[in-house]
Amino acid sequence: MKAGYALLLIPLLTSAAQAGYVDYRHEYYDDGRNYDRVYMSHRFGSGFGVAVEAVSRSDDAQSNDALNNMESNSNEYTASYQFNWQNLIWQPGMAVEMGDNMATYKPYLKVQYNFNENWWTAFRYRFEYTRRNNDGKEDRNVNRPEAWLGYNVGDWMFELNGIYKVSDHENLYNNKNEDYEYNFRIAYNIGSWVPFTEIGNVSGGYNTATTSDRQTRYRVGIGYNF
Repeated sequence: MKAGYALLLIPLLTSAAQAGYVDYRHEYYDDGRNYDRVYMSHRFGSGFGVAVEAVSRSDDAQSNDALNNMESNSNEYTASYQFNWQNLIWQPGMAVEMGDNMATYKPYLKVQYNFNENWWTAFRYRFEYTRRNNDGKEDRNVNRPEAWLGYNVGDWMFELNGIYKVSDHENLYNNKNEDYEYNFRIAYNIGSWVPFTEIGNVSGGYNTATTSDRQTRYRVGIGYNF
């Protein structure tokens, strides 16, 4: 499999001996929220990999203005190990996300299978434990399986991703302890550069836990492989 495909579609899964990737992405929701993300990862020849992600947002007073009065939203740090076994690429790892008055610990196992030079699929199971520092807010456990299907032709890359979430006790969407989302991504490889765009269907806005509203999420960004 070509390293560029794996770095773009699943940034830490690549069969290359050593690989680095960095990207910038802007994200917009139907309800007017704007987010910006910077992501960087590196996979060493030993199979060990590290990644860091920083997310910022436009402030709540004018959240529908992109890049307006930016403030920190969250930071995430990931460590993982990758190896090949039984014609599959395996990757156990651990991510830690830190935001306002909370920290979320995310152990996971990801596996990818390449049918040929064009088609690939992947599955990841991630457990999320959120530790909250707010008075009166309980900690939360979420189980999060997700799957990908990808197709690469020439310099074009297409990816479909589906996610399912279920909480141990807390409502996530529509007064239920479960939620889901879909995402479709198109990217084009220009040497080491990879511009991309995404469109997703996610649960709605600020009152996600109590409403059945869905909304569209738009993303546009550019990545660089090194």
